[in-house]
Amino acid sequence: MLFRSSDRKPIGYKWRSSTPFIISCIAIALFTETFLYGFIVPILPEILQDRNHVPPGDIQRVTYQLLTIYGAIAMVSSMLIGELADRASSRQTPLIIALAVAFVGTLTLALSTKLWGVFLGRIIQGVGGTAAWIVGFATLRDSIHGSNMGKAAGLIQGFVSLGALSGPAVAGLLLELTGYWITWGSALLLLVVDIVMRLLMIEQRKVKTNPSSPQEPAPEETNENSALIPGASTQSYDSVKNNEPPAQSSKISTLSFYKIIFSQRRVLTALLCSITYSTMLASFSTTIPTHVKFSFGWGSLPTGLLFVGLEGPTIIAGPLCGWFRDKVGTKAPATIGYLSLAPLLWLLGAADQQQFPWAKDEQSAKATYIATVITIGFITNLLSSVGTMELTAVVDALEAKQPGIFGPNGGYSRTYSLSGLSFATGLVVGPLLSGTLTESIGYYRMNMVLAAVSVTVGTIAFTFLGGKSSLDIYNLEREETIEE
Repeated sequence: MLFRSSDRKPIGYKWRSSTPFIISCIAIALFTETFLYGFIVPILPEILQDRNHVPPGDIQRVTYQLLTIYGAIAMVSSMLIGELADRASSRQTPLIIALAVAFVGTLTLALSTKLWGVFLGRIIQGVGGTAAWIVGFATLRDSIHGSNMGKAAGLIQGFVSLGALSGPAVAGLLLELTGYWITWGSALLLLVVDIVMRLLMIEQRKVKTNPSSPQEPAPEETNENSALIPGASTQSYDSVKNNEPPAQSSKISTLSFYKIIFSQRRVLTALLCSITYSTMLASFSTTIPTHVKFSFGWGSLPTGLLFVGLEGPTIIAGPLCGWFRDKVGTKAPATIGYLSLAPLLWLLGAADQQQFPWAKDEQSAKATYIATVITIGFITNLLSSVGTMELTAVVDALEAKQPGIFGPNGGYSRTYSLSGLSFATGLVVGPLLSGTLTESIGYYRMNMVLAAVSVTVGTIAFTFLGGKSSLDIYNLEREETIEE
């Protein structure tokens, strides 16, 4: 895909390197990742009981373990994946490898007739999905102007939600109508299409680079800014400037990356926002099905429709909230989102509490619960990409102050690995926290605890996150690289 002569361009270069096509590739990659995460759920009973002969009494426990291990693998592998991806000279190769790994994991799941093979397939699938997420967002940042990052992230979040919604639905429908192997074949075919799109994609950052000269700022600019980041090594930039091997530069930047990043209060706040956001989402998935079953007598169909009401608004509101973040920064959306979420979380728990007037009539209680879930589905879009955007803005600002501080390939993959790690942490913490609290103090009080957490995080976000002024460098960074 890379070429050395500016006179000869690959076939279809214009559309293959276009921003819309690159965004489409990343959107489909992340759609596939969330699609596969939930795709296994309707098939698990057949995998476990019919093919692996798991006793019926153990199926619920093994199902929980298989769903939890995905988030645990993301926690363990995120930082290593980010480190390796930032050392690669191309984003395309890590993306293809990530999807190939996901393909192997999915195939292993489908073929396994031993329980250890099912767990192995899920682990491999988790590594591939995590890598696709990290490298996908890094590619997105390389390919679009900073002022459009929020809109692009919001659009992609819509695809992510669509994948989460359609994965279990498609798997259940195909399993019922066509059988086991055709069902798995659809997932494998989606991965093949994804890999083909990745092969067609031409990275903008590569095709815009003149191979004969380093893609670094002038030496005079480096000397002027060399002391702006206390304690940061300048050797990484100097080694690139002197055409030393990239591996050495990457090694040097690795030693200082996390020290510099974690010294930023905005980074710590962004990670807290990301953990809290995914904790809330995981808590909904853990507690809502059981609550509506015992409180309202709802089965799988109305419960599934309830989750459509929770996830569906992202398709509409995601790009709009992304536009809002592009205009005002992350502080206002995060603050508004978390402070608005608090009363909604309380109402979610209070919908069927008899001491409140709306709960005395069952139909009124049900309507209150449904309306609250849908409203939460809209509000959470204000929070969905706050961590990712804030981390990106911080890295852009540090790179602008001291060019090359994170090595010749930048630090975006490592940055998004932190975002992925924090999100995965919430996916693990959410079920444990909400499940334990619901059992010990009840669903209503559990939601009150989550509401208090939401108010606390909203206050912290207002205090430390960047506002409109933090976007200035973010919007200008790499402008010349991205423009045709």
